[in-house]
Amino acid sequence: MKYKILFVSHNASKTGAPIVLLHFIKWLKNNKDYEITILLKSGGELLQDFRLLADTYIWYEASANNWLQKFIDRVYGRLKKMNQRQYEIIKKLQAASFNLAYTNTIDSNELIPVLKPYINVPFLVHVHENEYSTKVFFPASMSKNRLQLINHYIAVSLSTKENLLNNYAVKVDCITQISPFIQVKELKKPKLSISTVKAELGITDEFIVGGCGFTGWRKGVDYFLSLALLIKTIAPEKKIKFIWVGFVNEQTQNEFEYEKNRLGITSSIIFTGQKANPVDYFQIFDVFALTSREDPFPLVCLEAAALSIPILCFKNAGGMPEFVKKGAGWVIPYGNTLLMANKIIELSSNKIEVENKGKVAKDLVAGYDVNIIAPKIIDCITQTINKYA
Repeated sequence: MKYKILFVSHNASKTGAPIVLLHFIKWLKNNKDYEITILLKSGGELLQDFRLLADTYIWYEASANNWLQKFIDRVYGRLKKMNQRQYEIIKKLQAASFNLAYTNTIDSNELIPVLKPYINVPFLVHVHENEYSTKVFFPASMSKNRLQLINHYIAVSLSTKENLLNNYAVKVDCITQISPFIQVKELKKPKLSISTVKAELGITDEFIVGGCGFTGWRKGVDYFLSLALLIKTIAPEKKIKFIWVGFVNEQTQNEFEYEKNRLGITSSIIFTGQKANPVDYFQIFDVFALTSREDPFPLVCLEAAALSIPILCFKNAGGMPEFVKKGAGWVIPYGNTLLMANKIIELSSNKIEVENKGKVAKDLVAGYDVNIIAPKIIDCITQTINKYA
């Protein structure tokens, strides 16, 4: 059957959840005869990619900055609880007669009460957040009033599912657990040679421990620093280097420099900043250290695994242990940087174990391809429509 689906996302940033949604919509366009419309709360680097796939609206976009428009928007605000441009978007969406609204991330839940009076269809929420992120960043998104408007959930990992069950009393039969995915065959290839990257970073024959992501508490970047300090203290003779690929703002960069200098690990750790093609740098990693305190199911680990890079991660820190425990690396007790540091020291002298785990990781990634996971999402969409339409 040909369905009309409204996809709602918090933005079009080059981060995990929008990337997964973009891959899924691309797959839909190539494999199903669905009519697709996209609504974004705000834009981002991937905005043009979304627009190439379907009609795309941005909810929070500035209106014309003149007195007449401001007056009109105030009137609409009082009568419709939205400005004129937003009301025009709503009317277009209402006229489309959708079969289902698919909201990507709980951040997008903000728009459900706005849309529901005009688009009375089942709402399926793809949840990419766990306990900490939900409580700290999006507490209103999981309020009782909003939960009452949601028909079904997709949880990206067992930890995500447990958060819905234990903290929000969502019924178990209203949750489908489906792992995120990547386009395995279409992953970007390194554009730079290994020797070029090593020369840029001043690396010779060191054992490389990689990390990636927006630097911050949740990603455990302080644990990454601790690992470098512990290894320098425990095994100063070991040639081990830490490379973190990802955006670092000026304040955080200064904080890192301050810490590195006082800890005496300046030569042990490098923050590359954001890179257009991160795999250029991933290719020099021997192991990937996911030091996150909470990470529902990071795509970056799948991308590393696709390059035969095994993963170290913390237990009870999200969904990655579900992947790693299948043989793709090593699961360390939560926050135990000493144990992780000792494991890295051990691995630096055991390339065979690293290579064997890397081979398993690469084989496992084949099961997380869009062509395998996307049909599971389609089944969930179909079941939700049939049950609640």
